[in-house]
Amino acid sequence: MSSNHLRHPARLAGARTRRALLAVSASLPILAAAAAPALADDAEVSELVVTATPIRDSIEASLEIQRASDNIVNVIASDTIGRFPDATAAGALARLPGVGVQRDQGQERYIQIRGAPTRWTTMALDGVNLIGAEDRIFRFDSVPAAQISQVVLNKTLLPNMPAEALAGRVNIETFSPLSLPGFHGSFDVGGGFVDMGDGPVKQYSGRLSWSNGTWGASLIGSHYSFEQHTDNDEPRFDDIGLSSLRFTKYVIERVTESYSAKLEYSPSDDHYISLSHLSTEFADYEERNWYVFSYANAFSGTRNFETADLVGVPMTASFAYGIYTNGVVFNVLHGDHRVGAWDLNWDLAYATTEFNNFYPSVGQTTSTATSRPSIANTVFLPSMNVTVNAVSGGFPYHTLYDTVLVNGQPTRGQQRTSINQMSLPESFATESTSRLETEAYTVKFDASRDWNSFGAVATFSAGFQFDDRTQENDITNLVRPDGSVATGNRTGFPLETNAALLGLPWDMKTLFGTTPWDQDMDRGFTAVHIDTRRMRDGVLGLMDAARAANAAGTGNFAVYDIDRKLSNTVDEKIASAYAMNRWKWDRHTLTGGVRVERTETASDGLANVGGTLVPLNFSSEVTHVFPSLHYGFDYSDNLKLRAAFITGAARPSMNWQRATVTVNDTSETLSGGNPFLVPEKAYGVDLSAEWYFAPAALLAVSFFHREVEDVLFSASRIVGDASYNFNGVDRSGYTLSSFQNGRNGHLTGLEFVYTQPWTFLPGLLSGLGFQGSVSFTKGEFETPDGETVEFPGTSDRITSATLFYEKHGISSRLTWQHRTDWLDEVFPSGSSANSNLYWDESQRLDLSVRYQVNDTFSVFLDANNLTNEQGVRYQGREDRPYEVEGFGRKYLLGVRASF
Repeated sequence: MSSNHLRHPARLAGARTRRALLAVSASLPILAAAAAPALADDAEVSELVVTATPIRDSIEASLEIQRASDNIVNVIASDTIGRFPDATAAGALARLPGVGVQRDQGQERYIQIRGAPTRWTTMALDGVNLIGAEDRIFRFDSVPAAQISQVVLNKTLLPNMPAEALAGRVNIETFSPLSLPGFHGSFDVGGGFVDMGDGPVKQYSGRLSWSNGTWGASLIGSHYSFEQHTDNDEPRFDDIGLSSLRFTKYVIERVTESYSAKLEYSPSDDHYISLSHLSTEFADYEERNWYVFSYANAFSGTRNFETADLVGVPMTASFAYGIYTNGVVFNVLHGDHRVGAWDLNWDLAYATTEFNNFYPSVGQTTSTATSRPSIANTVFLPSMNVTVNAVSGGFPYHTLYDTVLVNGQPTRGQQRTSINQMSLPESFATESTSRLETEAYTVKFDASRDWNSFGAVATFSAGFQFDDRTQENDITNLVRPDGSVATGNRTGFPLETNAALLGLPWDMKTLFGTTPWDQDMDRGFTAVHIDTRRMRDGVLGLMDAARAANAAGTGNFAVYDIDRKLSNTVDEKIASAYAMNRWKWDRHTLTGGVRVERTETASDGLANVGGTLVPLNFSSEVTHVFPSLHYGFDYSDNLKLRAAFITGAARPSMNWQRATVTVNDTSETLSGGNPFLVPEKAYGVDLSAEWYFAPAALLAVSFFHREVEDVLFSASRIVGDASYNFNGVDRSGYTLSSFQNGRNGHLTGLEFVYTQPWTFLPGLLSGLGFQGSVSFTKGEFETPDGETVEFPGTSDRITSATLFYEKHGISSRLTWQHRTDWLDEVFPSGSSANSNLYWDESQRLDLSVRYQVNDTFSVFLDANNLTNEQGVRYQGREDRPYEVEGFGRKYLLGVRASF
């Protein structure tokens, strides 16, 4: 039986005790508290048992799965009636040891395991790997709690798991209706607000399930949305002082909707078949109002790292109402069978993922844009005194003035309390729409049987898997009828000029409203919102008219269209097979094996050579062998020691492997994708000691080390072969700027974990409990030019602490998370080390409270970011802030009903 499917192995005759334990702990009635009534036979029981300790039940179930596992795992399981303890998979993973979370405007999105880059983590649904469309990286906030039974983080991989992960593999197990006999339902509805902008928060979900012990069926749906205002400042510095500032007001509405259906059939203990469908989509509706002050190009004045006194500061603007979507559609037919002495299981899966955006926008400027303004243009621009605030998390404070001409020279005029948003005379259309979609087929088969070997109770397992994946990418630009692309600036699609040519109205001034920005950042001035939806509709109307004119032969307008030179397709086929054996001698367990994976990659795209498009087709093949060895020793009934030697790989982003390049035969350079990238590879060791000293309690320490080869890095190199020698030109000596396989690196870490319900305390205090971990990580790699830098995403320390309380129907949890600074982006080869971008240390305090009114109803309250923390990036040093972002607190109150 594959460890990837743990829901029903107890139905198979002769299943080992370990498998039965995993099945029981993973099913939705999970380890009910000792005082809860025991369930009768599956076919007869239909009463839903509600216990008073859902957090403890979840912890106990999680630790039992972790303890029984042959590899090193961390687990978060749903409680005794299937209530998952977090809103999304991302929120759950944030509480596991060694897991860092990357947030976007305050919302958990991506995870970094053990300080490794996000691309080193893979994700699986019910044991089938699923790649994210965005650089293979999966968005864990797109999987809501209603769909989840348990989340298993595999920090070391067994041979029966795909080896395409260097840091870890997250397997999300979905709800099984056969685990809950009878007809049941669970529904919740909630509402709240985000305090910055007072935007609404809405949550609805429902689950219906039925089972008679042989058949089972479920339907699940969920909706979660919120509207949030975000303040964002991005100052830049040069050798003199503050050089520019981009300040933005975002109004976003984020919506996550998910639907699933599952049909299960188990005619006997020897056979189980399921058919599952899951569809989940995250949509980000974003209104953006952004301005840029170019202090360095002011008409006159002085500036440094403390203050600036300037006249005629260039100001530009950009406005948009766009939509980002990130979705998954997953279908899988799965089977478990007992045939003689063999346990067999198989999967046939089909999945699609998308990372698309529709983002037409409008820019505003003067004829000199961000350059030093002409005297005539200065009257459109502000003058100002600036307090720079070059400190960690600092942002500039302004005193604004009009700019007037005195004796023909620009000088400071009347003081203002708001920016003059109607002063910029020119507007133009821009575009950043794209489509990135993947399609994947998976065929998977596993077989295992028990036998005797070397005096041990042994289990031999083997299997194969075939994955066929395709990714397609299109990017939209301003394209003329002849296929040439216009620049996205004031000359590409000037709105005033083109509207006049087309005989249609356009006046930006009519789009500005009277509602001021709701902002926590005091920049020294205010601004009002623009009607970005009406603006977008007006731009699209002009585009339609321009297309009609082009089609009629009366126009030569650059309009929104797919830029053919950037379109590409990448195909990836992976054939893999493994063999492994597990030996069990009394207190010793040894699992060893090998996995072989052969990867074929083909990339189709175009080379842009001076405006001429040349088709490109590249293909490559690579075979890797991944051995691993896992040892477990039960030193006592409560103390477990582990050691593992593992190998693995992280495949490059399919987008990085695209066959699209821009060729400049004059400068002898190429830029674009790199179809010849190979996976990053690693080998290493893990050691751990786990003391399960009381029910639902753990004290653990673990150590890991990884040696990494062929680290991927953005850099330049000499082509060195004939790959780009089309049209009779030898380009083997040209410089290619793209992602490259660089040199080697290493990653080392130490993790400490303590979890315990404090039932030893007297009276009401006995409801208290604690979950906590602290992880220390160090890692670095060598860039192609010989510089040694940290791995992006590596915090020296990640701390998580949760204080919970369960008593008299109350179940509450206060969680604090903290991580130290981490490298976000390494600048291209040749830049100085202090130009690297870092995220400043961050912390987060969240509260969750639930009260069980009776066996049917409960109420809940969630409060996020209670301390109103901001996201801060800096460049090289903390007193050079690069981005400061504030997003406010979020509150949600609701009611849940279960039967």
